[in-house]
Parts: sequence; C-alpha cells; structure tokens
Amino acid sequence: MTAEFRAAHASGENWASVASELADLLEKEPLPQQALAFLYVTEALSDDISSILTFLRSRLSIEHWTGTVGIGVCGSGRAYFGVPAASVLIAPFASDTFHIFEPIKTDRDLDEPDLQKAIDRLQPIFGLVHGDPGAPDSLGTLSELARMGSTYLVGGIATGERGAPQLADRVVDGGLSGVLFEANTSVQVGISQACTPIGPVHRVTDGREGVISTLDDRPALEVLKQELEADGSEHSMASGRYHAALMVPGSDTGDFVVRNLMGIDPHNHMIAISGDVQAGDAVRFVRRDGAAAEQDLRRMLTELQKRLPGKPRGALYCSCVARGPHLFGTESREMMIIRDELGDLPLTGFYGNGEICNDRFYGYTGVLTLFI
Repeated sequence: MTAEFRAAHASGENWASVASELADLLEKEPLPQQALAFLYVTEALSDDISSILTFLRSRLSIEHWTGTVGIGVCGSGRAYFGVPAASVLIAPFASDTFHIFEPIKTDRDLDEPDLQKAIDRLQPIFGLVHGDPGAPDSLGTLSELARMGSTYLVGGIATGERGAPQLADRVVDGGLSGVLFEANTSVQVGISQACTPIGPVHRVTDGREGVISTLDDRPALEVLKQELEADGSEHSMASGRYHAALMVPGSDTGDFVVRNLMGIDPHNHMIAISGDVQAGDAVRFVRRDGAAAEQDLRRMLTELQKRLPGKPRGALYCSCVARGPHLFGTESREMMIIRDELGDLPLTGFYGNGEICNDRFYGYTGVLTLFI
C-alpha cells in the first residue's frame, strides 16, 4: 500500500504551543518510515524556526526538512496572517529520491560537487526552491539552476523584517535553497496571476526598454484607452487595477509575466511599463482586482483538474503577500476556493515576497503543485 501524505497547521501563543499542536495532529495516524517534511512558519516565529525544527524532528523522527518564513502560511482551507502559526506537510519520499541543497549564492555554488552528483543521480525534472529577499544577486542563479537537468522549479521568496531563514536540513540563509526530486516524481503545476485580459494580444511595433510607442502600428496610448473603455471601467490607469502582460515566447499555455503601467506620454501617445520591452514582443493589457483574482484562480484549478490522471496525494502552494485578504477579502478565502475545487488535500504553503514558476519570478501569483 502506498504511504499517505500527511499535513497539519496550527497557531498559538508561542513556538512551543504551535509545535506541540502540530506534532499532536500529525501523530494521530502512523507517519511514513521514510519522509521529507515541509515546514513553513509566519514571521512571528521566524526567530524560533530552529527550535521548532529541533522539536518536530525529534518528536516525529523525520530527518529531512525544507521550508522557510512567510508573512502568512496556509493549509487546506485555512491561512494565517499576523499571528504565530506554522504549517507542515509530510511527504512519504525515500531519502534516495530527493536531494536537499543549501543556499546557492553565486554561479560557483552551482558547481558544488554534492549538487552535481545529485543531478547526475536523480536526473531531476522538478524542484522546489526558497529564496532570500536580502540576497537579490543570488536570485540570478535561478535560470541556470533550472537549466541543470532541465528542471521545472516552483517556490517563492521568503519574508521577514529580521531576516528570512530557510530550512535545508538545518537553518540556513541567503541565496536559493531547496529540494530536487528524482525524474519519476509525478507532479502537476498550475499558476494563477489574479488577472483577466481586457483585450487581445498585441505586437510591439515600436518600443525599447520600458517605453512602448506603438502596438500593431497604432499609438500605444490609443490602444490602451480603447481597451479601458471597452472594459466598462471608469477608473483611470492610475487606479492600479490595470497592467501590461508580456507574453512568454514559446509558451504553449499562453503564459505571461505581469508588469506595472508606470506612466503615459499624452503628447506622443506612448506608455511606460516596469519592464524591458522591444519591438516584436507580444503584450496584452489585463485587469487585476478581487473579481479577476477569483475568476483566474478557479480557471487555473479547472484546467489543472483536466490534466490530473487521478486524485492528488498532496499539495504545495506558494502565494504572494499581495494576494490573501488583499485580493480575496478574508484571510482564508483563497485557500477555501482551492479546497472547494480540489477537495480536502494534505497541503502546506506560504505567502512570500515573490513566486517562482519554471525559471521565472512572478508577483501577485499563486503557484500550486500537486503530487500525483
């Protein structure tokens, strides 16, 4: 019989009460003899993550741990913000089916012998990564890590005013740490960017750096104004609801990266966005608000279910600090939608400073990984 995934989440007055409740919940049924544990804690417990790790490792007899700190943490149908809380997922993976790596801070760390040996042995096609927002230069190693073994990465950037510790079998910081899984680990990944398109995809016919002069040989500002009017909104571009979505070349799923609209030049009919853009790039305009966020999340979940060969065994969710109650109204609404659509799965995750999907960084995004 295949061992089951197990999950628990809890809040309390301090780290000891939270860790004790997590252990009590997880011990209600036998735990797998070999496992990988994911642990996420809120910022209120950031300084205590080492104590929590030591307690849970001893109590549950699980050796291998990964995780980090988020402004919020989540479990099935529940999220926690602004309180001491933690969430755990126990995955029944044998220790020779994954490799936990310590922070990659420079390109030289990619050549570290243990990492190279693990890639040769596992031939990974999937990995989970956690990043430190205080080490932005190290985040440039993400795309190179993804290319090593053609690995599809998911994850997020930690949060924390007093540092952003990560777990890689011990407490670490800086760079990118995480887990690489052997090639036959079966997962499905969905990404929701809380947006709905307000018009078609356009081709940049004149633009450089962050300035777009023309779209489809028409003045860019004219195109934007026309689509805002068609969206039926009386809000201006300054409302913050509207953004530019840069389409990812070669994507067969219509993937895009959202960039903010930064300004307009009404005299020359140009617009500026917070990202590089060149002639030939594909771009469309999108709206981001609570209604669009829920609509896009349900769209993602519906499409994800169509790809599933069977019921998922467990799940990881990496979401953005700007989602949660900011977009969905209440702190658990986002997680309740996922539970309503997929059922009550063993799930853990966190709300971070940016999300990782494949080899790119996103914002305002929810990245859901289902273990099959």
